[in-house]
Amino acid sequence: MRTNLIIFYLILLSTFLFGQDFTRQDGNFSIVNSFGGGTPFGGGTVSFADFNEDGLDDLTFGTRTGLPIHFYENTGDGFELVDPPFVDNFSDHRQILWIDYDDDGDRDIFVAALDGPNKLYENDGSMSFTDVSILRGLSTQNVLTEGGNFGDLNKDGFLDLYITNYDDDGITLNGHENEMYRWNPQSASYEDVTLSSSTGNGVRTSFCTAFFDFDMDNDLDMYVINDFHAFENSLYMNIGNFQFIDVSVPSMSNIAIESMNAGISDYDNDGDFDIYITNVEDAALLRNNGDNTFTDVAAPAGVLAHEWSWTGNFFDFDNDRDDDLYVLSQVSTEPNYFYVNVNGIFSEPLANNGGITGQDNLEAIANAIGDVNNDGKLDIAICSRNDNNYRLYVNNELSENNFIKLNLKGTSSNNAAYGALVECWINGAKTIQHKHSAVSFHCQNSDYLHFGIEQATSVDSLVIKWPFANNVDVVYSADILVNGMNEITEGSGLTNSYSLEICKHTHNLVIDPIPSQNYGAVLDLMGNTTILSGHDVLFQSETSITLDAGFEVKLGAELLAEIEVCGN
Repeated sequence: MRTNLIIFYLILLSTFLFGQDFTRQDGNFSIVNSFGGGTPFGGGTVSFADFNEDGLDDLTFGTRTGLPIHFYENTGDGFELVDPPFVDNFSDHRQILWIDYDDDGDRDIFVAALDGPNKLYENDGSMSFTDVSILRGLSTQNVLTEGGNFGDLNKDGFLDLYITNYDDDGITLNGHENEMYRWNPQSASYEDVTLSSSTGNGVRTSFCTAFFDFDMDNDLDMYVINDFHAFENSLYMNIGNFQFIDVSVPSMSNIAIESMNAGISDYDNDGDFDIYITNVEDAALLRNNGDNTFTDVAAPAGVLAHEWSWTGNFFDFDNDRDDDLYVLSQVSTEPNYFYVNVNGIFSEPLANNGGITGQDNLEAIANAIGDVNNDGKLDIAICSRNDNNYRLYVNNELSENNFIKLNLKGTSSNNAAYGALVECWINGAKTIQHKHSAVSFHCQNSDYLHFGIEQATSVDSLVIKWPFANNVDVVYSADILVNGMNEITEGSGLTNSYSLEICKHTHNLVIDPIPSQNYGAVLDLMGNTTILSGHDVLFQSETSITLDAGFEVKLGAELLAEIEVCGN
């Protein structure tokens, strides 16, 4: 049994009301780099994937031509830059994905490049990587690639790959379609099936794609985002045997705008998936009508985002069982869009207060969602444009809503379970999520699925529809840990559950601690450390906490200390 000395500051709220829901913490967490300047549309990619699979969401940022990829390992109390980086890649990185392409139990790396060939790097199991792009059958051409996406499109247990090419050299189109690769387990390589699958998408300026089951027939369909009014977006229906039909026109999803983003969510909780598409002007929210058609409801739903916007990511920031929306704009005179969802209608409560941090007006391209401190509140990582520093916004929303986290492990399916569809049932009502390798624009969100469940203290059941044949697992209430991680293995159900780590063995000095967060120790609170007015901050220690002589507990604050067993 371990003991902690807990120091708890309770600041009276009578004179101050905390108005922002996120705190910028990239500096405190030693994230100090940038994409780099000198490109017309500078701003790359960000991944929040746990690349070493230690239960902590790590960060990976792409950079401009000539700079290395920035890999940041989450140590539990901050981030450490991996130096030298895992791979030597100095292209203009447009998408970086951590995926287990060969299904051998470790994370490999895919890098989509705008100014060089795309690269696939194989992990030997000890975080040493080898370029296997040619060996595994990928093209070595430079075709101005913007994005990649992995999913099991034929439900054979292996990840297939779709590559989106921005087929424009600034003057004329280059004649390169998108590329579809099917994994062949016999040859251990990717086969180009673009022509036979009918998914080339023509000669268009494609940014990204989303794999999701739009018609709810238990396979992955594909929506392709195409830039410029001349090129409509494309929806491909999966009809089996690696065959697709273009249903863009009959589904009414063939909008022709300067599209950037494909955010996927059941934002209205009606049991099917909708699409959010950013634009140079008004965005589009394609509501799924449940009959294989879509209707643009961006205006009545309140999410038009009138400025030039890029990544729009859905996530439940307050754990109230509906997805909110964070949208990046490259217009620095106004804050980025933070849309709060109430019954399918969105509002911007912080639009006039500088956005989610009070100072969220920056030029930015890509954001990704994860839980940097495992507190059950989803955080945001941002790859800003050009020389602007990366940002990490930590969620300090004050509600007492509960959550569950899921770590899905495929057996017959690909082991990361990309493409799985999960139903979370509470009191006869369900919320649904897909697990994506990539979604929205130039980002990879955390692989740990996160369901907010409001004030519920239990979940009726979880239904996991795995991306293999017709495999389905149902996990019932008694086995599901609320406010913790639930590991679910295909064919075996719940195989492990545990409370998320609270106490840390070591911790760095924190200046301006995040409100309503837990910190571990040994922790020295020095004289220049401040507790922000109106915040509750909890410090937990494996051994001891020491106070510098200059540290002050100010008038109106209460200092409490007690011994307690560590939360993990």
